[in-house]
Amino acid sequence: MSKNKTMIVCSAVVVVMVIIIMQHFPTQEKLSDYTVVNDGVVLTKQFSIRSKTAQQNTSAVGSIFVWGEKAMAKRIRIVTSFEIDPKDFGGMTIYIPKKWYIANILSNFPENQKTSLQPFTSETDMNLGKEWRNKVEVGVTNLQNPAGGGSGMIIIDLVSDSKTILPSENFNIMVSVGSDTKGGVRSVGVNSIKIPISVKAEISAPESSGSNLYSINSSVELVNRHC
Repeated sequence: MSKNKTMIVCSAVVVVMVIIIMQHFPTQEKLSDYTVVNDGVVLTKQFSIRSKTAQQNTSAVGSIFVWGEKAMAKRIRIVTSFEIDPKDFGGMTIYIPKKWYIANILSNFPENQKTSLQPFTSETDMNLGKEWRNKVEVGVTNLQNPAGGGSGMIIIDLVSDSKTILPSENFNIMVSVGSDTKGGVRSVGVNSIKIPISVKAEISAPESSGSNLYSINSSVELVNRHC
């Protein structure tokens, strides 16, 4: 090989090595405070629910964010702040609709670190009925002693089944709280609320429930699960 060809080959090798190193070398990203609020969000909903059992202070307040396009809901984030009464064995349950899968759950421990209150995700349960595919329970002990109460926050990310979900399809997310004992029979989830979700075909900005805060009232469907 001639001297010139050797120099060309060596130069080419050096250039390739520099490119490879530069690609793997961490670079400082350009910092900026610019961001798009609710980027891609097409719908937001708020909800509030409180147990009406006497001398029981269990409640949940939250927001639901929906991402989608062309009237198809693709992702949902449920952000819920909750407080569970020390005497409550029913805690809080969030019901996940059919055609939706749990992608991620984030939750802090309650402020009272002495409790055993932690989020629990059930396995897919055929007993949930036709509307629900799964549920996430927090502080639900059923026949056992109450979990001890406490407060915290839980964030649940959902993804839709793109093969089965339909454009502009309506569905609900349900949140239930509280417990009660009547005639020796224990019931959990004695107060509940359904939050309707529907993505419209033409949306130029996130639709919000605004002042229409979904909260528990006398017309809300009650869910009694006897244990």
